[in-house]
Order: sequence, then structure tokens, then C-alpha cells
Amino acid sequence: MARGKLDLQAARALHSGGYQRQAISRAYYAAFYSAEAALFELGVTRSKHSGVIAEFGRRLVKEGAVERSVGGILQALFELRLLADYGDRELTKDDAASALADAERVISAVEAWLAKRTSPEDELRR
Repeated sequence: MARGKLDLQAARALHSGGYQRQAISRAYYAAFYSAEAALFELGVTRSKHSGVIAEFGRRLVKEGAVERSVGGILQALFELRLLADYGDRELTKDDAASALADAERVISAVEAWLAKRTSPEDELRR
């Protein structure tokens, strides 16, 4: 989660500095690293981005641990990141602002899920 939060801070700085493509890319990675952290909590690792996104969908979205829309956001951020890194379509400040908000939503959802998994009541039961 720390890496995701750091990338979110970097995305904000890039956005403020006028580097929209780079901000979008870092926003995606912020969300991606949060998804990886959630999977790691479940003892699951994947080596490819598509594998992390798919497994996040299976293990957290379909199981109801996070809202269904969060899985869609992660996929949409991945596709936007590909455009930012490899595409030739202009990406605007609004595109980057939206990516930042979406990344924040994924991070918040994962943090809430992690907090529920490690609530004081759970610790007492262990």
C-alpha cells in the first residue's frame, strides 16, 4: 500500500506540473499496487498486469469485498495508462484529474477492505 500511496503523490505532482500523460501512468500504478497489496494479503501473486486485474476481480470484486465499480475502475485505468504510455491521442488535464480520482477510489476501497480484515475484533479471535 505504501508504494501505491507514493505513486499517487507522484501523480498529483505530475498533474500539477502539467505532465498529464505521466500523471495518468502514475495514477494507474497507484491503483495497481493497491490491488497487488490486496492480493498479497490473500496470499496471491501474479506476474502480469492482466493477471493482477483479473485476480483482483475474482477475489475481491466478485466476492463482494469491494464494490463492483472498483474492478471496472482498475481495468479502465489500465487501458488509459496504455494510451498515456503508448498512444498518440491527446490526454487532457481533465483526463488526468479523473485518473487521480479513480486511483484514490481504488486505494480507499482496498484500505477499507484491509482495515476490516484486521479489525480489533478479528485480532481478539486469533
